[in-house]
Amino acid sequence: MNTQRLDPNVLFVVLPAEPQLRPELALIREDVSRTGGLHLVLELSRVEMITSPSIGGLLLMQKLLAEQGRRLVLCNLRLATKCILRVAGLDAFFECARDKFEARDLLRRPERAVDRQIRAFD
Repeated sequence: MNTQRLDPNVLFVVLPAEPQLRPELALIREDVSRTGGLHLVLELSRVEMITSPSIGGLLLMQKLLAEQGRRLVLCNLRLATKCILRVAGLDAFFECARDKFEARDLLRRPERAVDRQIRAFD
């Protein structure tokens, strides 16, 4: 797993392409469950086409982080992945940034209303 800290409370992870994406998300989710307390930035530049199981993994990650009072930001999404999320109507559920630096800056701002909605949805 290729990880680094962007800030003391922000973990940055470069994700692999499919088909390794879904198992990698499960490992990250286990780590986040165990450690908690960190915002998460996931780079998807290697993901050309995201599959529905991997989208499910992202949604589970979003839910877990929201329960911990933390946020998930996706960055460096390729056009196909952006389109898939948009067509599925899920683009509003994820905060997205151009790169890890914009993601870090985004996390320094107050949380979005959609994050509060996700927690309220439970």
